[in-house]
Amino acid sequence: MTPTVSVVIPTVWLNEHFQQALESILAQTLRDIEIVVVLDGIEDVDDVIPDDSRITVVRHSARRGTPAAINSGVAAAQAPFIARLDADDVASPERLERQVAEFRSRPDLVLLGSYAAVIDSSGAPTGLVEVPINAIPTALLRRNAFVHSSVMIRRGVLELVGGYDERCNRMQDYDLWLRIARIGEVANIPDVLVAYRVHDGMHSRATSPIGPAARCVLASRNRLARSLGRSAARQHAENALWTLAQLLRHARLRRPRYLITR
Repeated sequence: MTPTVSVVIPTVWLNEHFQQALESILAQTLRDIEIVVVLDGIEDVDDVIPDDSRITVVRHSARRGTPAAINSGVAAAQAPFIARLDADDVASPERLERQVAEFRSRPDLVLLGSYAAVIDSSGAPTGLVEVPINAIPTALLRRNAFVHSSVMIRRGVLELVGGYDERCNRMQDYDLWLRIARIGEVANIPDVLVAYRVHDGMHSRATSPIGPAARCVLASRNRLARSLGRSAARQHAENALWTLAQLLRHARLRRPRYLITR
């Protein structure tokens, strides 16, 4: 039988954080799921990935990067809903059930995320990511409005926009949301459904360069701005501020808001 949700988890390591991420999906209250683990340039190790019929493993013989790994996972997935989880994050037990119920009650909904707790390497809470709830397409013209590990997407819409742009080894999620927001309704649940782990070994912090990804994101921001009737001059100003913020973050001169402890 076709599962209701396919959860795609790309990874470049099979460590304790990965095991915790996988266990959090295996423990979901929604049982009708498929888990697609994409090994991006690494070999699987005996006993690390459980022998569970719900798990499908996709292997890349060489590392191809996060967007290509996610696209491979989506291509192997079977369900009408695609959910994401990074290999070092943790989903709350009711996450998928809550999101599927929201989709079924809102036929026009195409993308759904949630708030996220911020945790450190050991799992201790350090903060909270409160994403926008209202006027999300407009918010996307200023910044990323979704936590990647919290999202669920209708598969048909993901395919319609062409999936993740493999030129974006950084910010591939933000670029995708900008494109999807032109297609249908996007939303966030104002409850914490995932824990986002911040630690020194985060794979996304090691990827480079920033330039190609930034150009992709800026082009997608401009297309969404035009579809919403935003003036070119106003969006140019927003883009300039956003670009400056990204350069400062890349140079480690500006901290993301989710790193501010509470």
